[in-house]
Amino acid sequence: MAVTKKGKGKSFIVKFLLAINILFLLCLLTSYVAPFVSPAKYWLFAFFGLAYPIWLVINFFFLLLWILLWKKYAWITLVVILLGFNHLLSIFPVTFSARKNVPSGSLKIMTYNVHSLYGITNKPYNPGIRSKVTDFLAEQKPDILCIQEFFAKSEDSTQILNRFTKEIGSGYFTYKNYQEIKNKKRVNVLAIFSKFPILGNGFIRMNNRNVFCVFADILINGIKVRVYDLHLESNKFGNEDYSFYAHLTEKESESLDLSAGSLKIFSKLKKAFAFRAEQVDMLKKEMDNSPYPVIVCGDFNDPPNSYTYHVLSDKLKDSYKKAGKGLFGNTFAGNFPSFRIDYILFDNLFEASNYKRIKVDLSDHYPVSVYLKILPQN
Repeated sequence: MAVTKKGKGKSFIVKFLLAINILFLLCLLTSYVAPFVSPAKYWLFAFFGLAYPIWLVINFFFLLLWILLWKKYAWITLVVILLGFNHLLSIFPVTFSARKNVPSGSLKIMTYNVHSLYGITNKPYNPGIRSKVTDFLAEQKPDILCIQEFFAKSEDSTQILNRFTKEIGSGYFTYKNYQEIKNKKRVNVLAIFSKFPILGNGFIRMNNRNVFCVFADILINGIKVRVYDLHLESNKFGNEDYSFYAHLTEKESESLDLSAGSLKIFSKLKKAFAFRAEQVDMLKKEMDNSPYPVIVCGDFNDPPNSYTYHVLSDKLKDSYKKAGKGLFGNTFAGNFPSFRIDYILFDNLFEASNYKRIKVDLSDHYPVSVYLKILPQN
């Protein structure tokens, strides 16, 4: 029986779509490998990991297409998507067993990159923003608060932090400037605030670069816990980079130098991926030698499908996955694509409940919080 031209045409279209589907399935599979490969050695995988949500969405549409066309190729796409089930949980947690109510005796942990108290955009320092941030945090009443990019000037650093500590209702704090600052009336710090006694503290710096981690040993109900506050290497996007991205979807994008703009962003990402890989390798060794159970908070500057997240979450639990809800859970509120880059990870000593990402327009990041309850000890 002769095959009609119409039949040949349909067959060609299906084969063409299948070829495209296979290409994107390979991209998705490569993104699954990204968390296990250090960008300091092989940087290309990091870009595939960064684009994981894109590969996932594209392949999901192919899955729907094959189902509608009643094609067996749907099984191939479904199997590949499910191979990354753990990655899927990082952007869409399934928390049926998570507690909806906060158990008595739980601690409220919060992390917040306050963007140097500039507000949402890179405007000059505004003391008024600090007052709004202070009022917001005082309302939240965290038991332990980790802050990144706390900036202030015109007052002695100790006075600034002492007053901030009292205003938000904490009793103890520790901090470290990103860089050594001779001017005592100017601070730009990573800081940890606690309602519980801080028994010890420290910081981590890589190769004479900026401090990227401070830690505090905190006595909580008779148990010592080490809390890490991180701010890993930034992508260092400037106003030109944000402007380039913003105009990509506008009519005037035709006048942009796409090659130069894209190459500049690509280069910055590549360098930042490598720096963060070195930082987390160093930090992981320190964490493994911690004499106490750990809580890790902060701005990782990397999404869940990254080497950074994979290394730091090893042997720890992700509060979003254990007690969060909703799709993606993005914590970056800036102009670039939104990702979940702010985290609270915790040791097996704790049980999580009531994770929240709080949408307030006081920074280019959203604060996140979770309640942790210390489990009974044998």
